[in-house]
Amino acid sequence: MSPRRFRCAFAESAPIRARVCRAPSRCIEGTTALSAAKPLSVQDFCQEMGISRSTFYEWRAKQTAPRCIKLPNGEIRIRRAEYERWLNTLEEAA
Repeated sequence: MSPRRFRCAFAESAPIRARVCRAPSRCIEGTTALSAAKPLSVQDFCQEMGISRSTFYEWRAKQTAPRCIKLPNGEIRIRRAEYERWLNTLEEAA
């Protein structure tokens, strides 16, 4: 029987081969820690927010979008932790 996989902050610090949660009561079942740490693409971000790409780029121009990472190939990514932090700041401001 293979171990159950969870998205977990505890497992993220473990080596990639060992990223299986040791505290499942605090985790969200269904994803590995590696996939939880995977940055969002612009398309993924827009789908989660329900906005168009042009709206995302308008927010970036106004510096109201979450901080982004620009990859060497020019693509933009948003770290999941940054996305969640950004959402929390919007919640507090509302």
